[in-house]
Amino acid sequence: MSSSSRSNKKAKKGRQQGGFYEAPTHASQILSLSADGRRLRVLNELLREQVVRPEEQHDPEAGAVPGAGDGAPDTLNLPPVGAEAVDGAEGMAVVAKTRAKRYPASDEPLRAWIPYREQYLDEVLRLEGRAWARTTSQCPRCGKAAPSYRCAECTGGDIFCQECVVQIHAHLPLHRIQRWDGTFFNNVTLRDLGLFVRPAHLDGSSCLTCRPGLEGLTPITIIHANGLHVVNLQFCSCVEEERRTLFLRLSWWPATATDPRTCATFFVLKQFHLLNLQGKLTIYDFYKSLELATDNTGLQKIPVSAMTLMVRQWRHVMLAKRAGRGHDSGGIESTTQGGLALKCRACPRPGVNLPADWENARAEDAWLYQLMISQDANFRLKNRLRTGSHEDPWLGPGLAYCVDDVPYGEYVMSLATQEDIRTCSGFAALLNALTRSSKGLRATGLIAVSCRHELFLGKGVGDLQKGERWANIDYLVASAVKGTGVRKIMDSYDVGCEHEKGFFERAVEFPDHIKLDLPKDGWVFVVPKFHVSAHKPECQGAFSPNYVPFSARFDGEHVERLWSMLNPAAPSTKEMGPGARKETLDDLCSFNNWRKTVNLGEQLLKLLVEAIPEAANHKKDFEAFDSKLCRQRPEEVQRWMEMVRVWEQDRRNSPSPFTIVHKAVTRAEVRLRLLAEENHLSANSTASDLEAGPSGFIVLGLEILAAQRNLALQRKEADDSDSALLRIKVQKRLAILLGKVRKFRQLGATYMPAVHASSTSATPPKALTALDVESFAVTLPSDLPSEQREQVCGEKLPRIEDELQYADACDALEDLRHSLRMRTCYNQDKIANVTGQVPNTKARSLQSSVDQAVKNAADRYRRARQAIEHLRGPGAWQDVLRPLLNTDLRQGQASLTRPVSDELAEGLIAYADEHALMETAIAATFEAKWAVVQEKAYAYLNNVPPAGGQDAQAQSQRIEIVQVEIEVASEVENSSDDEGR
Repeated sequence: MSSSSRSNKKAKKGRQQGGFYEAPTHASQILSLSADGRRLRVLNELLREQVVRPEEQHDPEAGAVPGAGDGAPDTLNLPPVGAEAVDGAEGMAVVAKTRAKRYPASDEPLRAWIPYREQYLDEVLRLEGRAWARTTSQCPRCGKAAPSYRCAECTGGDIFCQECVVQIHAHLPLHRIQRWDGTFFNNVTLRDLGLFVRPAHLDGSSCLTCRPGLEGLTPITIIHANGLHVVNLQFCSCVEEERRTLFLRLSWWPATATDPRTCATFFVLKQFHLLNLQGKLTIYDFYKSLELATDNTGLQKIPVSAMTLMVRQWRHVMLAKRAGRGHDSGGIESTTQGGLALKCRACPRPGVNLPADWENARAEDAWLYQLMISQDANFRLKNRLRTGSHEDPWLGPGLAYCVDDVPYGEYVMSLATQEDIRTCSGFAALLNALTRSSKGLRATGLIAVSCRHELFLGKGVGDLQKGERWANIDYLVASAVKGTGVRKIMDSYDVGCEHEKGFFERAVEFPDHIKLDLPKDGWVFVVPKFHVSAHKPECQGAFSPNYVPFSARFDGEHVERLWSMLNPAAPSTKEMGPGARKETLDDLCSFNNWRKTVNLGEQLLKLLVEAIPEAANHKKDFEAFDSKLCRQRPEEVQRWMEMVRVWEQDRRNSPSPFTIVHKAVTRAEVRLRLLAEENHLSANSTASDLEAGPSGFIVLGLEILAAQRNLALQRKEADDSDSALLRIKVQKRLAILLGKVRKFRQLGATYMPAVHASSTSATPPKALTALDVESFAVTLPSDLPSEQREQVCGEKLPRIEDELQYADACDALEDLRHSLRMRTCYNQDKIANVTGQVPNTKARSLQSSVDQAVKNAADRYRRARQAIEHLRGPGAWQDVLRPLLNTDLRQGQASLTRPVSDELAEGLIAYADEHALMETAIAATFEAKWAVVQEKAYAYLNNVPPAGGQDAQAQSQRIEIVQVEIEVASEVENSSDDEGR
């Protein structure tokens, strides 16, 4: 028997009337246009849902639902696994899709759990009583009658007598004990039951120096993860250790070093430590939860001050432990500055992970041993001016990541009056550095230095006293890289273009403990990729990591990503004292470095797997591009390569070949130069005289023309919307425009008296009103015939208008390019992300505004170019300011054309027509095939047997993916009527 016959017989199990399954289908259609714009690709998909009848619902704990795909009988009304592909028309692919296994218990765990929630509730309430032990009348350990004590911490729920429960918990004094009072369990303590602990005799041996019985017991408060405990301790003179030593050997951390009466277990300190590092849980919320764990009423209070001190001590000791200070003979006292910081294992470290002769490496290999760092300021990590360093001392000043405040503060104060010079107007990271609000603050923010693998550098974190100043940045960067031993550093900073200027001059004045031992040519400054676009064009080409040699995929933004780990702790550290804040920041930085170190191998491997094929692809593409460019323009390539070589050898003094030079002038630049010339000609002129000068007259005329056009658009908008507010705005603009027109008429009588006289000689000039300004004719030199222009205007006015109109044309072109790019982005965003009527309406409104901006910029350019053509006539300027066609405004829709011969054109047309005819035949076959499906669907919906009795079940079991190519120009339009029918 063939596989097709077996499939058909198997499929008859779920057959319905008309040969169709009782399962809804979903169709999806994907349209795409071919590269030549002549063919439309239609991708149709029929997707069928997998249906499970109620009577066939599988038990959620039984695992996968049986059916096709796992070898079980096909009890569900679904397509069989063995369905074969059916031959279709040419260009048609038919695919049979198997159904996947379903696991309700894992796919919908909460829905699967709902039937069992009553059982869960019953079992929880059962444990509130004695449960299975209610039938026990004797202690299971000693046999005494009427046992009534159980431990809430131990597993099993056994009920013991008082003596046994005390003996069982001789080494578990921090467990919670409950006593059965006849109707419910009541909480009691092991101390009340007579338990005491001898720290010097944990093995249970007797001691001759201890008092007998319960005499000489000392109550000690113990803070544990399950709440607060009071434990009786009996000390003896058998050992000479101090009490703090005995407590530490019990894994209890004493709150004080002398005669401690409060301790916290190592477990609870470690638990809070992890919760604080990972979840930024505050000590207040943690001890509040411990109070509720002790007694849900919260009446028993935790010694807060003691808990805070123990947490700070624990942090400090754990930091020293991880740094290996316990294995050093000098201990913590001999720790050097930054010695507790966890160092990056992937960054170059001489004597650790570099070859012995790394300093003698070739120039092309030296980049392998460069250190890549980045620094940034964070103004969220403030600190209020509360207690001082005497009341809140710092346990490890400068030993980890935060620098010692004493030398750092002295250096910053010595440069408090230094003025930071800034010349990059494109980015304002340091602008108004002294205007940061610092009232009531000890620190207005934090500066951190990190390596490219996102680890904080030791001695690279410090406070900002008042804004982001060079003194703070210089000290922390020099402190972080001091002692690294590398010979080359790539430094990324938001304003690296400014930081480079004067850095090495300022470095000469650094204190001895941060003096740089790095050559000047070994320090490369860059600007992070995300920030560089906000800088001036000169900075973008010279400082972008995309162009700096040996920067690889270094983006320079890694320190920005570290703030996401520190920022959640900002509310708590803001209120801390100076010592507690620095210890917390050190701890958080160390936690970040440890997590990055653990994941470093996996992360680097992931990047390597991605980089190897990408590097090969980029190399192949570049070589192909470079070889073709060298063949077509060899001289230009050689000239450009020489520019790159010179720039890479001396980046500080050579122009960057990656900087785009904009030669176009702006109206503001022309206006400034003209005003300077007029001011030079008249040394005693005032501001009002300059506004009334020749350039002021031309500028005023151009402003009136622009205002008239804008006013016409606003009036049309007001009339269409019938809004009173818009009409008020129109009237206000009319009043402003009226003043400009009156002033223009006054200046016109001075600079163009012939035109003014000819227009007013017959009748005296009437007073202008707001109704006249919209139609007021502005006459400029470009509006006059060339034979009259020199007589009416002289030589100065035409030259001034020519320069201003040329600048306006250049400005209009820049605005047009910007608007076209915006329109492309808006269109792409709307297609990819916008769905729904309201979002589409908003998106269309944005598109309309951009379309209007494109039109306005194009009109401005055309008017300015027409004026220049009247003033200059034909000339070389027409090669720069070319005629603007409507086809030039279709950004992203332009097509590349190439000249072809008549013979080639005939061949192209013949090939296209031939394939159009073939694709039309494929479409007809496609329509005939689906006509059968349509007939069977009609038969099924109307309970009519299908014609010919053909088995339609096999067809309905298939998921068909049909791909058809249709001639757009001739077939889509012709078939629209057929599709409608």
